Amino acid sequence: RILVKAEHGAITLTGVAYTYEESLLAEDDAQNVSGVKEVHNELLIGPLGEAIADAYIAAACTAALDATRMVPNGSVNARVSDGWVTLSGQVRNHFQWRAAKRAVSRVAGVRGITEEVVIDADPIPGDVADRVTKALKRTALLENACVVVSNVGSTIYLDGTVGSYAAKRKAEDAAWNAPGVTNV
Repeated sequence: RILVKAEHGAITLTGVAYTYEESLLAEDDAQNVSGVKEVHNELLIGPLGEAIADAYIAAACTAALDATRMVPNGSVNARVSDGWVTLSGQVRNHFQWRAAKRAVSRVAGVRGITEEVVIDADPIPGDVADRVTKALKRTALLENACVVVSNVGSTIYLDGTVGSYAAKRKAEDAAWNAPGVTNV
């Protein structure tokens, strides 16, 4: 069902994925291939057979959010229009936001997710850039990377080069782990 075309470090995914999560997993798999610099996910999302009503998708999304322990109940809401889910609300950290997105991506009929969730974190420490730099040095995948870390308020900036797309994601995760970070 999923066709892969590789050209000059770019991978294009085409075909049909049954769920939005399946589309994201295919993109993750492509990003983990050595030498890949970018992935174009052109997968169509949709159930096989009859269409699923927005009201059913919205109820299933709410149930999925309520069942996820990482997301405080009532902190994230889901609105659905033509299979597209808009997540809104407020969470304390990036991992709660990511858990909400992952839970909703598994719901049958979800064609895509628009993110309007706000991260409301603790005040950011003055040495946050140093903390992120040290975390990058402790990560084996990033030991040969040349990344300069800076911040403006609660936003972390990562500038430089890494050896793979997986290393890029690892660097972003290290930045998200710092206390008080609301944007990377």
